Amino acid sequence: MKKKILVVVVLLLSVSAFAQFGGQARRGGGGFGFNNGPTGGQCLVPGTRDGGNGEEDLPIPRKYEKQGFVYGRVRYHIHPVRMREVPWHHDYPDGDSMFPATLGRLTLTDTDFNSFQIVDVDSKELFKYPFVYMSEPGYLDLLPADVKNLREYLDRGGFLLMDDFRGNPELDMSQYDNMRYQMKKVFPDREIQPVPPNHAIFHSFYDINPKNMLPPYRIYPSGEPEFLGIFDAKGNIQVMIDFNNDISEYWQALDTGACSIHEAGLAVELGVNYAVYAMTH
Repeated sequence: MKKKILVVVVLLLSVSAFAQFGGQARRGGGGFGFNNGPTGGQCLVPGTRDGGNGEEDLPIPRKYEKQGFVYGRVRYHIHPVRMREVPWHHDYPDGDSMFPATLGRLTLTDTDFNSFQIVDVDSKELFKYPFVYMSEPGYLDLLPADVKNLREYLDRGGFLLMDDFRGNPELDMSQYDNMRYQMKKVFPDREIQPVPPNHAIFHSFYDINPKNMLPPYRIYPSGEPEFLGIFDAKGNIQVMIDFNNDISEYWQALDTGACSIHEAGLAVELGVNYAVYAMTH
């Protein structure tokens, strides 16, 4: 009888999660064969827009702008690359809807699953979004207008999260090296620095030990997760860099059962901390 009750509870929770997050459950990444190390989750989930050049996903016309938190995904110029899906687009739109939705539930912030928008790196629309996300910065190619706009955005208090790229000194560091080169265009006088576990960004809402964070998957040339940042003159983080990680993959996987709920939950907590830190510093 106890086992039957447990099964019923699990099913009810699964149905609830499916309904809350749009019923977009898909098969997880266990069959992709890319994982070559322990992650605890093997969490590699194809997005709703699996593949494509992103042209079908444009900034969304809205009848009104929310007064609360709106999540911005940065569309940027890229170096020529052969991919099924353009790098800036990875995990869109599932991660983008899941993150503000969970932020609203957990913090009572005025936001919901519709509170996301695509924004061009060289557009003045960027200034509407105090928190923006950039996927796969290893393929970033900042043109002069991009550099000027992004520098102004960050100096006026904007916060940029870079996520979903990897490298290993023994294999290939080209993604990291390109990201660093591109950000040197923005801040030629600043260096990328490690963000220590006792930094306020890991304790702004949840107390998190970043050393407990595992990547959702490991593919060539994965290394160990690192948390890096670019700081302003007052010591505040302007650019948070999740290297060898992909927390948006965890976000979009929350409704699939494809990876460890503990690891996905930690990625959500990390995102909440980033947003709270960004809005208070």
